[in-house]
Amino acid sequence: MLRKWMLPAMLVAGMSASASDDYYQTEWDAKGLIGVEVGYMGTNFQKKGAQNIDDSYNVDKLTTSSASLGLKLGGETKHYRFFVEGRIWNTNEYNNGATGGIALQYLIPIDGESLNAFIGVNGGFIDVLDSDAWDPYLGGDLGVNFNMNRNFGIEVGLRYSGVDVADREYDKVNSFYQGYVSAIYKFTGDY
Repeated sequence: MLRKWMLPAMLVAGMSASASDDYYQTEWDAKGLIGVEVGYMGTNFQKKGAQNIDDSYNVDKLTTSSASLGLKLGGETKHYRFFVEGRIWNTNEYNNGATGGIALQYLIPIDGESLNAFIGVNGGFIDVLDSDAWDPYLGGDLGVNFNMNRNFGIEVGLRYSGVDVADREYDKVNSFYQGYVSAIYKFTGDY
């Protein structure tokens, strides 16, 4: 019972409970993960438009996209993955953007341990330079993992998240979507 309570701490720290060369002696054995992500980030953005004759402003709704770069740290068991992740991107519409959050994914085996699909949830905070506010987001992701060997894998995924911007009318991201590829280093150890 104690081992199940220790799992989240081991995943975040990137440690492994495995005591042999076999990654998964039990359902709750874990391995650490470090990933670098490159992708295509698209955002649905609202900003202040032209001023009207009554001194109010139009709302310009834009869809903008650019390349993104991310880092993720976490852990994996036989059926689950957990990441603490962040990413940055740059676009002409609002300069720089960044997210910081977590993701929990369920792994679906396709071909033993070498290939699996995943479906998951993600949440955290998003900031764009012009807004000076970190807004919460919540969404989902899905994709495929290719395990090249015991220590290295490639992940291809899609992510969509809605953003809660409270009552601000301008300078806000309403939602974002991303296609990405991650190179993931996997490690174990006896602790």
